[in-house]
Amino acid sequence: MEKMNYPISLIADKLQIDEVLSKRSNQEKFEALADYLDGLIQSDFNRLLNILYRIDVSEEKVKRALAENQNKVPAGQVIAKLLIERETEKIKLRVKYSKE
Repeated sequence: MEKMNYPISLIADKLQIDEVLSKRSNQEKFEALADYLDGLIQSDFNRLLNILYRIDVSEEKVKRALAENQNKVPAGQVIAKLLIERETEKIKLRVKYSKE
């Protein structure tokens, strides 16, 4: 799988977000994930908090990133990047410790 595609696909699979899994390119998957997260900000904030907890992204880290990107980048994109970064870290740890 493509490098960035893999963490996005893992996130979408864990969270059962079919609209992300159905996209073909990395950019389409990223945009679909960001749109999904933007929707949660508007309609189901508790679900968003649950996702952050499941992927292990601290609420404080999200608040800090959103404050730094105020009105520059949509909130969904900021949160999507944090989720992808965290999932990438977990993949690297799994690879590292599976070799030992």
